[in-house]
Amino acid sequence: MTDLFRLDGKIALVTGGAGNLGSGISRALAAAGASVAVSFYGDRSRAEQLVDELKELGPGGALFSADLRNEAEVKNLAAEVAERFGSVDILVNNSGIFSLSRQEDLPAAGWDDLFAVNVRGLFLCSQACIPHMKKEGGVIINIASINSLHPGFGRTAHYDASKGAVAAYTRSLAAELGPEGIRVNAIAPGLISSAHLKKSFPELVSLYAGRAPLGRLVGIEDVGNAAVFLASGAASAVTGEILTVDCGYLLT
Repeated sequence: MTDLFRLDGKIALVTGGAGNLGSGISRALAAAGASVAVSFYGDRSRAEQLVDELKELGPGGALFSADLRNEAEVKNLAAEVAERFGSVDILVNNSGIFSLSRQEDLPAAGWDDLFAVNVRGLFLCSQACIPHMKKEGGVIINIASINSLHPGFGRTAHYDASKGAVAAYTRSLAAELGPEGIRVNAIAPGLISSAHLKKSFPELVSLYAGRAPLGRLVGIEDVGNAAVFLASGAASAVTGEILTVDCGYLLT
């Protein structure tokens, strides 16, 4: 039974793979046997450290730099990963940005920047990787949010709208690519635990943990485990789904 969850021989591309959530996803995929291509934009030293860790968990991985807002760079990213590893079997569209603002105060440029990464970048990465998946099939996993299913805590309407678009795109793309043997799903995490969050928003952390039936925030390993499931043979009949990983928060 455990063999169903193995990803041996698979090539996974994780965008924003060196960030807090991305690193958890990258580690989980590597531990399951996948070679992980880590896409980053910014802190190279942190990304290099992660790739070193991946070598200890599984077959290892490689580092690729790309600005996902740039169509040419995204196309080059997919081509470079396919050339280096021979294919792109799993794409995790994890890269995203977040901001808080009342809508009356949000500059149009702020809306555009957020959608450029959270929605347009996700589309560009999917579009670039699909041709490399068609021969053997593949898996696309988008990172949405519980905010795509339920309003956030306030001042997040622009972010919620972007993640709502991710959820809708996931379902439609799954229907389109199913005949090609490509499965498309999304993970909708709840509030993800981090040292920065606990320090900067202690009241929010307390509120979330107090309301969630499991009594805690979501760990990056929780999302990583969900990604392994959706990428694996255990989910071979699962497509077009939005998998909520929120410690039960939306139940209350």
